Amino acid sequence: MIKEQFGATTLGESQHRFKTDVNFIFGKQSVERQYVLRTTMHSLSVWKTRNAGVPMSPFKIKNLHVEKEAAIVDREVWVFNINGTQPQDLVTAVKVASSYYSVSPSVILSDIYAKNLNVEREHAMSDQALIRANKQLYSGVCEAIIKAAKQLGITNQLNFYVFSKSNNPKIPQEDLHASLKEGGASQVKTDDKRYKVLIGSNDDKRSLQQMTNFHTATLCA
Repeated sequence: MIKEQFGATTLGESQHRFKTDVNFIFGKQSVERQYVLRTTMHSLSVWKTRNAGVPMSPFKIKNLHVEKEAAIVDREVWVFNINGTQPQDLVTAVKVASSYYSVSPSVILSDIYAKNLNVEREHAMSDQALIRANKQLYSGVCEAIIKAAKQLGITNQLNFYVFSKSNNPKIPQEDLHASLKEGGASQVKTDDKRYKVLIGSNDDKRSLQQMTNFHTATLCA
């Protein structure tokens, strides 16, 4: 009997204590992830500074020639300098994780999670400009996921899960759903249940626990 494999990828991670919960699925249900890839736009050196005291083990995969740095943190794979809007960055990160865990890329990339993705320099923008910029960000991420999946030969359905309050002033639910569909999602839904998550600011100086909404976009490579 073949044991079902559960993997997940996260985008836009920053501080370890704010890391995205990848066990949630719709309806307050959960699965135990065996193989987790976490990606961050920070370099390894910046991440270590922001996460002082967190044990980590940098590593490289033999015969896998990639420029991105990677490390094991809490038995999970972290890959650094990954831009979620760039398909090749996602391809590289997934190859590192799938090689490390010795599983197919589809196990790693079938379920993708993000929590409150937000453009940089937000304080220099008007409310409407920030919403437009974040819509472009989310649609760009969807497009990149689909392109990366095609490059990796993944043909199964992909689930892009997003934690974001429906009344989020930086991208309200209506705009979030529109941006996901513009990025190629065939279906977008919001869970009836809300979830408690730890939220951190872009500069990691502030944090709070809040009840937030949970959305999913269905993507097909």
